[in-house]
Amino acid sequence: AMFGKPRAGGERGPPGAPPECNVAIVGCRGAGKSALTVKFLTKRFISEYDPDLEDTYTSEELVDQQPVLLKVMDTADQDGPVNCERYLRWASAFLVVYSIEDKRSFAGCRRYLDVLAAHGGGRARARPVLLLGNKLDMEPYRQVTKAEGLSLAAAFGCAFFEVSACLGF
Repeated sequence: AMFGKPRAGGERGPPGAPPECNVAIVGCRGAGKSALTVKFLTKRFISEYDPDLEDTYTSEELVDQQPVLLKVMDTADQDGPVNCERYLRWASAFLVVYSIEDKRSFAGCRRYLDVLAAHGGGRARARPVLLLGNKLDMEPYRQVTKAEGLSLAAAFGCAFFEVSACLGF
């Protein structure tokens, strides 16, 4: 792994090792998935990424004052959930990301949420899902209202936030 504290893939740590949480970050091209991943893991903002690069990063984080081995898969889907079995089986939680300045990326989020709901056997809460409107710093160019994001999240029973990878969380 490039960030965090790498550990061999798929291995459980020794007894007493922190529990693992696998998070897949999904969304259409240009939504800011990689920028959010790097910002979370390194606290730095980088604006340009290879849109075809998919990788998994590992970092030990504190969650509720307890250590957790967090594995983050920054997916490289282009325009929707195609060949998504790789992360549907792997992830224990999902971040579905769209850009508030791109109506197309928001429409793509509905397709991801549909796939996640179908994979969960129709149960909205099979695994935690967070809908994330990114690029809040681009407010003057907003194409997706906060109300639309809240409505979509409510329809799928998931949490919703708007953020900006370049400004902070």
